[in-house]
Order: sequence, then C-alpha cells, then structure tokens
Amino acid sequence: MSRRDAALFITLSAIWGSSFLFIKLGLLGGMGPLTLVMLRLLFGSAAMALLAWKLGEHLPRSGRVLGIIFLVALVNNTLPFSLITWGEQYIPSGLAAILNSSVPLFAVVISHFALSDERFSWSRVAGVTVGFMGVAILFAPDLFTQGFSGAVIGQLAIILASLGYAIGSVTVRKYLRGVPSATLSALQLGFALLWVTLPALLWEKPWTMQPTALAWFSALWLGLLGTGLAYLFFFQLIKSIGATPTTMVTYVIPVFAVIFGVIFLDERLYWAQLGALALIFTGVWLVNRR
Repeated sequence: MSRRDAALFITLSAIWGSSFLFIKLGLLGGMGPLTLVMLRLLFGSAAMALLAWKLGEHLPRSGRVLGIIFLVALVNNTLPFSLITWGEQYIPSGLAAILNSSVPLFAVVISHFALSDERFSWSRVAGVTVGFMGVAILFAPDLFTQGFSGAVIGQLAIILASLGYAIGSVTVRKYLRGVPSATLSALQLGFALLWVTLPALLWEKPWTMQPTALAWFSALWLGLLGTGLAYLFFFQLIKSIGATPTTMVTYVIPVFAVIFGVIFLDERLYWAQLGALALIFTGVWLVNRR
C-alpha cells in the first residue's frame, strides 16, 4: 500500500467514523431523526449523482434491476440510517459505532444461505460466535438490569440497522453486480430519500423545528463528506489496493468513532466496551480469514 493509499484509507475511516459524531451533533442541535436522515440523503444522493455523471456511468434500463435497487434502498439505506439516528438519541455515539461493526458477522450468516460461494467454514462459524459474544457483552447486561429501557431499545435499533446493512450488501452482491458502483450508490440514496421523505414530513414536521447552525453543518457533513466524498475514496481504494484490503476499513471506523465521542462529546469509555470491540474485531477477522 502506497503512502497515498494509506492516507486515503485513514481519511476514509475517519470520515465514516465521524458520522456517528455528527449524527449526535445533529440531534443535539434540534433536528429530528428522520429529518436529519432526509437531509443526509438529499445531499448525499446529489453528490453521488454528480459523481456518476462525472464518471460517465449510465442508468440501468432493466425495470427488474431498478425494482431491486428500490427495495435495497429501503433495507440498506433508509432503515439503517433511520435506526442508527433514532438509536443515538439514547446511547453514546461510540457505543453505536461498536455495535454497528457487527455488520460483517450478520453478512456471513446471510451469505451462507443466499450465496453459493460463501458457505460456512470453521473459521467463519468461530468468527460469528466470537463476534456475537462481543455484541452480547454490550447488550445483555442492560437488558437484564433495565429491561426494555431507552438505552436497551437504542442498542437494539443499532443491531437491527446492522442486520439491514448485511441484508442489503448480500442482495447487492447477488443481484446487482453489473450496475456501476457510483450509479448504484446514487440510485440507492435517491430511492432511500423517497422512502423517508413522507414519514419525515408527516411525523416530524421539519418546518416547525429550529435547528442550530451546527445541526445544518452536521447534515451537510453526513451527506457530502460521509456519503459523497467517502464513496469516492472507497472506489479509488478498491481500484488501487483491491476490495478485500479496502473492507478492512471496518476495523478502523469504530476506533475513530469512539475517539471522537470521547473528545468532542465527553463520552465515557468502559472496559466492557473495549472488550466487546476486541471480540467483534476478532470475529470479523476470523470471518474474513483465508
């Protein structure tokens, strides 16, 4: 990996890790969860559409493909974005990032049943077992001591968001391999915007809110940098160093998210969270071991 690629890798990890911070800042600044997601998708879809146009990519002509992308947008973008944003009303941003790092664990289970070339192996079974032990360390104690409190429901929302990401990723790999990456991202985000706009307008009435300038900046950051620029870096890294090394960004995102939460939000970091993060990382490593 060249110095330029290493710099892109770290920058991409930091941008995606900062997303959890800016979600929290947007909420603290007076934006409702769905409104923040709607604006994020608006700015992000515009950025990705511009990127697809600059790359000279074309829209798919198959109605079946467009229909699949429309449904994937719900599962892979609208619901996870909404669940994570809603969940961060009740839990720290760093904890949300740690729980969200379980996406590859869900993906390997779903892939076993959905993809013929992604069957279980001993290392994958071990990885899933170890990784979900880490999730249990975070989730189970609060469930047993507090029941379905706000903190527990917030954690559950992040776990469901991770499941949504995994389902969406496997679906894309199975049915949408032929769609150019930037076009696929632009369509997903655009369709996701359609899914979330009406609920946001009906339930939250954004025109009644008075978000701060920091909340608006957070929405712009999440859309333009956390989606547009980050995807550009992501595609460049895939071309330069390959898909598998690029996916290792999964390991680094929670680290940045936890650091940003501690520094900028004064969030506390507990040994249980570090232990859970280590188990999840170990599980993801075993899952991806060749």
